[in-house]
Amino acid sequence: MNLQLKNLPLNEELIQTVLRWENDPAISSFITPHYDEESELLLVTEDDVRESLSNPDKRNYFICVDDKPVGIASIIRDFPALLKNDGNTAWLGIYIGDPDWRSKGIGKTVMALYEEECRRLGYQRIELGVFSHNAGAIRLYEKSGFTQIGVIPHFTYSQGEWRDDIRMEKIILTNLG
Repeated sequence: MNLQLKNLPLNEELIQTVLRWENDPAISSFITPHYDEESELLLVTEDDVRESLSNPDKRNYFICVDDKPVGIASIIRDFPALLKNDGNTAWLGIYIGDPDWRSKGIGKTVMALYEEECRRLGYQRIELGVFSHNAGAIRLYEKSGFTQIGVIPHFTYSQGEWRDDIRMEKIILTNLG
């Protein structure tokens, strides 16, 4: 199995794939925050996906297994919601969209590839937010060396209740030379 983070040119097939992933009920409550009870019922639109994937402040990488896209990892510099904005922090966005590749153990490798890319780009720190009901992701981040730095209570409405946003960080060393 060859696992890589790739910058792929956008095409209609990729946009439809991401749209399908982001509206998948099995993971959608872990991806998009809902700031009120009604917004939980709204689906991500094709325009939402196009806007997200073409955002100039965001580097999107497709997580590919043997050249097949199975998820997305993104890096945002100076993300407005950072708890600690020091100018050298990458905000992590990540999910495995393809249901055939969830819970298959690729998360740890993806996190190592992501960290390597952040170092290559000169970041010294990675910060992320994970919703409190996403126990699998929390375990993955802890195993990958992330530590909790804060909690934003009642951040997203999901599955009939308000959930916290747990903020985590990892200090990384950049490659010297």
